[in-house]
Amino acid sequence: MDSKQAKDRYSSIYDLRSRGVFFVSVRDGDRGHFHFGCWSTQCSHEPPQMITCFPKEFEGTKLLKTSKRWGLSMAAADQEQLHDTFFSGSQSIEALGEDQFFYTKNGTPILKDAVAYFDMEVRELIDSGDFVIAIGYIVEGAALHPDKKTLNVEYLSAERNDDYMTGPLTLPFDGFNLKK
Repeated sequence: MDSKQAKDRYSSIYDLRSRGVFFVSVRDGDRGHFHFGCWSTQCSHEPPQMITCFPKEFEGTKLLKTSKRWGLSMAAADQEQLHDTFFSGSQSIEALGEDQFFYTKNGTPILKDAVAYFDMEVRELIDSGDFVIAIGYIVEGAALHPDKKTLNVEYLSAERNDDYMTGPLTLPFDGFNLKK
């Protein structure tokens, strides 16, 4: 999803770091948006906070600005097929399957088979060029399946066969309507 990384002269250095995959969810009323990203990290212990980068061209960034909330599901290695299905164009709760999700107290969709999750509340949004950096307070979180391994970018991008996708790569520019 990092469509501009190849233009960055430091991309070969970025590729040396180990990156887990987060399923990022945003909900604002009856609209939702998902994307997979590795641009999330803890940024404070006291108070507990995380940073997540949102590509400006994704509808989820607009929804984040109005809802002031987002969720992070730490994808598990056994969710590789869900990842591939998502990037093949199935990018809504309905398309991925309602049975794949639960909702936090604040209504944020979370992957129920994730290793862990965080429900976030915006503290600050920073315009940083191609992305909006969201700094947020962790308002809820839990280790759902701590025995599972996490899905990581290195495996997804380098260690798989070339024929793993079921169709062309589809980026999640648009969000979706939620059931009422």
